Amino acid sequence: MLLDYARILLRRWWLVILPAILIVAVTVLTTRPAPPVTYQVTMSFGAGFAPEPIRPDAYNFDRHYNWLASEYTAQGFSLIISKGVFADNVAKRLAAKGITLGAPLGGSIRSEVRSSVFVVTLAWPEAQQAEQIAQAIVDELNDNYLAYWPQLTGIEESPVKLMDPIVAAPVAPPLRDRFDLPVRIALGLIAGAALALAWHFFDPAVRERRELERMGLNIVAEIPAN
Repeated sequence: MLLDYARILLRRWWLVILPAILIVAVTVLTTRPAPPVTYQVTMSFGAGFAPEPIRPDAYNFDRHYNWLASEYTAQGFSLIISKGVFADNVAKRLAAKGITLGAPLGGSIRSEVRSSVFVVTLAWPEAQQAEQIAQAIVDELNDNYLAYWPQLTGIEESPVKLMDPIVAAPVAPPLRDRFDLPVRIALGLIAGAALALAWHFFDPAVRERRELERMGLNIVAEIPAN
C-alpha cells in the first residue's frame, strides 16, 4: 500500500511541489526583511514617593496610600513608554548628543508593569547604540517626567529609579523567524501530496495492471510502455 502511494506521488511529483514553490514565491515577494535585532537591554524601574510624616490626625494604615500611589505611578510610566511621543523625545536627546539612529525607535521599546516595578526592554542591532539609547531612556524619565504626568508637579525629583545596570546582551532571533518558512514549505508539500492523491482518486484512467487485478479482472496481456 505504501509503495502504491509512493508511485502515485512520483507520477505527479510536479503537483506535489507546486504549492511549496508558490508559497516560497509569495513569501519572498510579500515579506519585508526586518532589521536584525541582536542585542537587548532590560531595565527595571522602581516607582515610589517619599512617605509623608505620620500624623496622629491622619489615617495612613501601614503607609497603604504610599504603596498604592507607587503602583499607579509604575502603571502610568509603563503606558507612556510604549507611545511614540516618548520614543521621539528619546531620539531627540540622542540627536542633541550627535548620535544618529539608523532605524526608528517606535517598535524597539517595550514595557510591562509588575506591581510597583515596571520593566523596560530595548531591542537594537548594535550593542553600543543600545546602551546609549537605554541611557537616554533613563535620562528622559529622570528629567522630563512632568511632560507626561503634570500631576507630579511639586515633586522635587523623578519618582522612578533605575534598579539594573545598563548592559546590552546578545539575543538569538525568535523561533518564528527561523522556522516560519520551513513550516510553510512543509505545509505546502502536504497540500501538494493531498492534491496528487485526490487527482489519482478521481482519474478514470488505468495505468497499472494491479489496478485491474484489484477489481477482480483477469489480465490476458500487457503492452509495455516503451
